[in-house]
Amino acid sequence: MAEIAEMMETALGHHQAGRLGQAEQTYQMILESEPNHPVALHSLGLIALQRGQYNASVELISRAIEAEPQIPQFHNNIGIAFKGLGRMGEAISAFERAISLKSDYAEAYNNMGAALYSLGHYTAAVENYKQAIALNPDYAGAYNNMSVALQSQNQFAAAIENCKQAIATAPDYYEAYNTMATLLQMQGRHNEAIEYYRQALRLKPDYAEVHNNLALALLLCGRFEEGWKEYEWRLHPEIAAYPHHYQMPRWDGSSFAGKRLLVHYEQGLGDSLHFVRYLPMAKALGGTVIFEARKPLIGLFRGFEGIDELVEARPNTPPDVKFDYHIPLLSLPGIFATTLETIPADIPYLHADAAKAEAWRGRFSFDGLKIGLVWAGRPAKMNDGLHLRYRCCEPENFLTLAKVKGVKFYGLQKGSAASGSHKLAEILPITNLADQLEDFTDTAAVIEKLDLVISVDTAVLHLAGMMGKEVWALLSFIPDWRWMLERTDSPWYPTVRLFRQKKWGDWDDVFRRLTEQLQRLISRNKNH
Repeated sequence: MAEIAEMMETALGHHQAGRLGQAEQTYQMILESEPNHPVALHSLGLIALQRGQYNASVELISRAIEAEPQIPQFHNNIGIAFKGLGRMGEAISAFERAISLKSDYAEAYNNMGAALYSLGHYTAAVENYKQAIALNPDYAGAYNNMSVALQSQNQFAAAIENCKQAIATAPDYYEAYNTMATLLQMQGRHNEAIEYYRQALRLKPDYAEVHNNLALALLLCGRFEEGWKEYEWRLHPEIAAYPHHYQMPRWDGSSFAGKRLLVHYEQGLGDSLHFVRYLPMAKALGGTVIFEARKPLIGLFRGFEGIDELVEARPNTPPDVKFDYHIPLLSLPGIFATTLETIPADIPYLHADAAKAEAWRGRFSFDGLKIGLVWAGRPAKMNDGLHLRYRCCEPENFLTLAKVKGVKFYGLQKGSAASGSHKLAEILPITNLADQLEDFTDTAAVIEKLDLVISVDTAVLHLAGMMGKEVWALLSFIPDWRWMLERTDSPWYPTVRLFRQKKWGDWDDVFRRLTEQLQRLISRNKNH
């Protein structure tokens, strides 16, 4: 027994010093003598947890709990492993068990809050964070987590106060500076947010998420020179904007005459539509340009200027094509040192297929103004950018448009949100076309026959903009970076007009202003 105790002391020393390999080896030696040693099993489970090996962690800590079921830390840590696996029900049960064994277990309350938050139970998460803080008033992590949960409930003032407390309690807690920056951005305090991002990076220079957040803030503010450099952090494995990595060299913007350049897609469909404008610029510097695009866009990009070869992106499979250099599509603005003054905006840079457009002619015989509508972007994930969570509106928001005479609306909404067209039909004279739009070539053909497109921030907005169609964009209070701040126009799309929320979630004011402009547009058309 004395020998086991000495070995445990040695293993724990290695573990606490971060020498995980040596600690693991010593724990294993202990288990050779005592296969069910609960502390050794739990400690090996912790090492697996530190390495992100959640299944192994669950297996090891389960054995520790079987040997000694009354240790609250065992239940807390297996809960963390369950959470890492996305098994939230089991995680919550484990945290509950830990708390039942140790009623003043602040860490378990904090972890319970995190699990509840991940399920969208923000109020319950806040209550658990409050309990953690009541038990440990210096718990910086709980203050920070509380800030995030309060922000999700749009309680920004309270969120900022809790974040301030996290920083006051732990001035070197870089996560809290990132949280504070995000909160400030959501209140439109962008320059202050940038300084907090920079402070987080002073504390943790390789913090990829903060570099990416800083890039988006800089680009939103029109600070392109700094922004493009930081934006390259989006390609860091922790962010994983693009799934493939190549042995061939990355293109640096120099001449590649006689060589082959692969430009690969990344992020959403709208990003491909937006930045494909750079391919002719790349083509002008060299040989063959190969563009990888997602399937819905393949038909649209056939014959596009600057694309010599078009390859379809396949999930989890690199394109089967030979090339000498590669570059992600959204790195091209940085490669070409784009400024506000040098944005390539030669619109239109894409046209609808003439035959398809002609086939739609008979469907648009209405003499008045023909308007396409899109009211929702793709469903957002918890870790999506700020604007994605708020880039949709409800069919009821369009009610004010019903007072406008001399117009007909056409629903271009695809995906699950297309069901909202039934509600819209009760409010507006609308014809839903979504079921007849198989790909973006069909959508482009329809847009060609419209007078105006009104859309939230979606791929359809970009498609209409690149076609030179008049577009009215419905933007949330904090929009995607490319729409920048305060402007009513877009340097990327000269025919796009921006209607911005003046405060969070207030679409009513946006639609009031939009309806006024629509009535003026109709009056002008009548007078001509």
